[in-house]
Amino acid sequence: MIQNPPFLSKNDLILVISPSGVVDKDSVLEGANILKDAGFQIEFAPNTFNAHFKFGAKHQERLSDLQFALDHTEAKAIYCARGGFGITHIVDALDWTQFKNNPKWIIGFSDITALLNATFQNGYCALHASVLQGLPKLSSDYQKRLIESLSGNISPLQAKSSFHKQGKASGQLIGGNLSLLVHQIGTRTELEYSDKILFIEEVAEPLYHIDRMILQLKRAGKLKDLAGLVVGQLTNLSENKLGYGQSVEEIILAHCEDYDFPIGFNFPFGHGEDNMPLVHGAKVKFVIEGKLGSIDYQLSPQQKTS
Repeated sequence: MIQNPPFLSKNDLILVISPSGVVDKDSVLEGANILKDAGFQIEFAPNTFNAHFKFGAKHQERLSDLQFALDHTEAKAIYCARGGFGITHIVDALDWTQFKNNPKWIIGFSDITALLNATFQNGYCALHASVLQGLPKLSSDYQKRLIESLSGNISPLQAKSSFHKQGKASGQLIGGNLSLLVHQIGTRTELEYSDKILFIEEVAEPLYHIDRMILQLKRAGKLKDLAGLVVGQLTNLSENKLGYGQSVEEIILAHCEDYDFPIGFNFPFGHGEDNMPLVHGAKVKFVIEGKLGSIDYQLSPQQKTS
């Protein structure tokens, strides 16, 4: 059974870590100030602002920080400073024993998808949301939505698209960055997709990469038993329909034409200007009617902790 970590109250402690790519310190500090202004305490893991080529620190340093955060007895959330690349170097070495005694919200997206998968495997929801470095770039409304989500006020999602495939479904919401999901196949952080509502987003890929990755999910049997598919922002794609022959929506619909689950497009999460928080692992109701799509959470009530 997947559980929610305790939601946060004012003065609760959030730990900041850099488990993937090297960070922009000024942006991370600006993001931390947004959280402080919302009433949270912020602490940085020892190696948060290190750099080792593309990485936030050496592999062992990043592992040490992440393990420190998982084991922490007082923190209520672990906020990843950046995605990029690097979490899969360390995710298999984590010990989740103490985390289960003191579960906390893990926050991030993009490369952090593998860590969200691992959190799910260990029995807990996580928050698919802007990394801390990206938080200052979001509008004040989306910053507010993230803070509200940490406090237990989870907003539903809605989207309009002429590409929607009609239907209704309920199930656990899992997913993340498409490249990272594909890269988890055959590894310890591969998830079972049957009866799940899968959400995907991607950035800066040519259409043939999107085609290949959706096909890989299909060939691996990941699509055939889905309850639903939620497509977020697929931004800065380096090919267009004129050059490839299909739009990204047409690619996805073609690979899913033999399945009867609902498919929704243009949902406000991903690498674009709109990045709504999603509760990875939560039970949701997914409805596509006409050009309108919606995701409504079915979270069980939970007392906030102080």
